[in-house]
Amino acid sequence: MSRTTRLAGAALVAGLALAVSGCSSSGTATGGVAASPAASAPASPSPVDHTLTKAALQQALLTSAEVPAGFKASKPDKGEDMFGKADTTMPASCQPIADIAANDAAIRPSAAVDQDYPQPAKASAMISSRLVSYPAGDAEKAMTALKAAVKSCATYKSKSPDDGSITRLRLAVQPGPALGDDAVTLDATGDVQGHALTIRLVDIRIGSSMAVFTSFDFKAAKVPAVPQLLMAKQVEKLKTAATG
Repeated sequence: MSRTTRLAGAALVAGLALAVSGCSSSGTATGGVAASPAASAPASPSPVDHTLTKAALQQALLTSAEVPAGFKASKPDKGEDMFGKADTTMPASCQPIADIAANDAAIRPSAAVDQDYPQPAKASAMISSRLVSYPAGDAEKAMTALKAAVKSCATYKSKSPDDGSITRLRLAVQPGPALGDDAVTLDATGDVQGHALTIRLVDIRIGSSMAVFTSFDFKAAKVPAVPQLLMAKQVEKLKTAATG
């Protein structure tokens, strides 16, 4: 199931497709005009360059005991992961945005695991995540391609591989987080059935691995942020797995 299809089911939003990511510098939050990307954390070579197996990534996922209060950790149902398939972008130059962490990306991960963080007290909200590992050097290449695409993709169209539905997306670059070796954050807004829904997309690289997050609330006027504590704990646990 593509990101588009899952969001359509979970939040009544057909076609909001975007690989988790964005640029970590401040940007324009109105009109979907993205500023030039700049990493919130230094995009520098990392001593962590170990390609983790799927089993290792699974062990690196946060448990329900480790997540912030008010959240739970749960595995998505089969075919219900947010990140498995990449939607097709128009123009094609925007494809690296949709490709990040996807199984069928041009620069694809060697292993991936998915996890959701529901909030029992707020059923309309959801945070989803994916941990991925890449062959040496490919994580950096994927991030570089993402940042280049964001510069010219303040708006673009996205086509679902499942039902062919097309949605126009508007991107706004957001600041932070200052985590990992490189990080990117975007808000992606799509108009569906006369309503606009914005999804927060965060992509954090740790050596040859990435932690990817999405956050949305279809009843909220503003997009909910991914808790800094949640991201920091996941980054630290992933880094420990890669250096252990």
